[in-house]
Parts: sequence; structure tokens; C-alpha cells
Amino acid sequence: MNETSTITIYVGALWELPADARIVLLLGDRECDHLREIQRIAEFRGRAAFRVESAAELQPRWFVQAEAVGIVLGSTALRPLLDAVRARLGEFNVMRAQGMLEGIAR
Repeated sequence: MNETSTITIYVGALWELPADARIVLLLGDRECDHLREIQRIAEFRGRAAFRVESAAELQPRWFVQAEAVGIVLGSTALRPLLDAVRARLGEFNVMRAQGMLEGIAR
């Protein structure tokens, strides 16, 4: 992968996400059984899956070699969180373009 490429973001149900979205962010309450099950299915299908409640929880190392990220919302009320996560991923894109993610352990 080209280190200066940007991360493509897909939003939808797990089954709607393209195969190249090898990382899945599950937005919502960490205690949600539904998201826990989606995480289990995503991981069973070979994807890295992370449940997050805020954009601040995103770790740059998760996205070092990511070309695409899938996002699954726990509810439609989480649109503000979705916007914050997209903005944070945009920051990671800038960091990647500046070479600031090089050498970060995955």
C-alpha cells in the first residue's frame, strides 16, 4: 500500500461493507449485545473489529496499513459520533500523508 493513500470510509451494515474494508468500527455502547455479536461475526470473517464510544478512542496504529474502513452504527442516534469518527480518520489521513504514521507498530 502507498503510505500517502487515504483511507476510504464505508458506512452500513456489516454484510454491506466491501471485502477491502478489513477494519470495522462498531459505534455505540460498549455493553451492547448486538454490537458484541457483530464484532464476533466480523472477527470470524477475518476482519479487525473495534467497538468505540468516542472518536478519541481511535488508535492510529489500527489504521497504519488500512486502505478501507467499515463503520457500523449501533443506532441512528449516533450520527454525531459518526461525524466525529470521520473527522478523526481525516486527521489520520493527514498524518499518513506527512509520514507521521510510519514506524508505528500495528
